[in-house]
Amino acid sequence: MLYKLIEWDKELFLFLNSKHIGWLDPVMLVLSSYPCWIVVCLTMVAIIYFRGRERNLHATVFFLVSIGCSALLTNLVKFVIGRPRPIHNTDWGDTIHAIEKYSTSSSFFSSHSATTFTMAVFFFLFFRSNKLFGWIAILWATTVAYSRIYLAKHYPFDVFCGIVFGSLIGVLGYKLYEYYKKKNETLEA
Repeated sequence: MLYKLIEWDKELFLFLNSKHIGWLDPVMLVLSSYPCWIVVCLTMVAIIYFRGRERNLHATVFFLVSIGCSALLTNLVKFVIGRPRPIHNTDWGDTIHAIEKYSTSSSFFSSHSATTFTMAVFFFLFFRSNKLFGWIAILWATTVAYSRIYLAKHYPFDVFCGIVFGSLIGVLGYKLYEYYKKKNETLEA
């Protein structure tokens, strides 16, 4: 069963990775870059912090801690599993579309996908009353996740697991924030 899953994952990767367009290459590189992440993260932090009339320092802290936990846990899993990235597969040579040629870290599971979905899901839940912000964040995270396959950095299963893991961390982080907020309101009352 595991062998079949791995083979299906490779076939799906080859299919999705082959769907590239020249003008999209630099866009995908930018979306996967750390400077882009920093800009988006700081924008989300500013929006969360300055939301409404009162500053949301606690929400900002829970948001940032959720991102940190997601990144840390994902990299621990990568270290333990050690699945090679698609661009490490020497059999594929010129078959795959790899803009960046090599990476020293492992593939399973996608830290980019996990972290961006942690951010997007927390943001989505925080702005339930204004779903536009949340949907823009989800769209951004989905595009970043797809960019990892496009750039030959991850297999689809790596990305899928990253999305699920990141979504769970985003929900957990937000639920802990809500719990903290309710507990604080009870103490102040």
